[in-house]
Amino acid sequence: MCFSTTASFGAGVILSGAGILAATKVTEPKQRMFAAIPAIFAIQQFAEGFVWLSLTQEPFADWLRRAAFVFLFFAEVLWPLWIPMAILRLENNSQRKKILRFLAGLGLVFALHTFYYLLTNAFEAQIAEYHIQYKLHYPPTFVLFTWGVYGILTILPTFISSVPKMWIVGLPMMASFFIAEMLYPNYVISVWCYFAAIISIIVVIQQMEMSKRLKFWQQ
Repeated sequence: MCFSTTASFGAGVILSGAGILAATKVTEPKQRMFAAIPAIFAIQQFAEGFVWLSLTQEPFADWLRRAAFVFLFFAEVLWPLWIPMAILRLENNSQRKKILRFLAGLGLVFALHTFYYLLTNAFEAQIAEYHIQYKLHYPPTFVLFTWGVYGILTILPTFISSVPKMWIVGLPMMASFFIAEMLYPNYVISVWCYFAAIISIIVVIQQMEMSKRLKFWQQ
């Protein structure tokens, strides 16, 4: 994450609690992937906490590459696949399900492609201006491709979904991306992932709403 070791680990603790709460609100198996989002963000934030430690505390220096790899795996590989898959599982509308299936398939291709680049290209993490800056030595054409498709895969599904008020999850995610891009252009990966992690607490509210609606229709 950005800002400090404490902020990363603190976010991880809060998101762990949110993840547990979301899990208790699951009423159908198809909700599990969506409900797991805060817990996965918690793991990602703990990973960046160790990136901070490895950059600021000599005894943890050897952990840098592993911790940075875990963080980048979640940020660059997992989320573009997990988000469309999780929302696809919730979808009942046949037309929208077709679109979400396409996005989930694109997410799989994108995730495998990005994972390959993460494994075969050098990457660095360093502290600059109180933030962690990740330098990914990917080909320039791939970087341009990544930003556009990444946004489509992680944000668009929330607006396609027919689940009531799902856009409440996507709208702040989209707004936080533009804020990170404008205010922290050199640290977008770290800053936006932190914003998105905190915003993912909304998943708990959405999960509670879905549970209420299901109970209503079962009465």
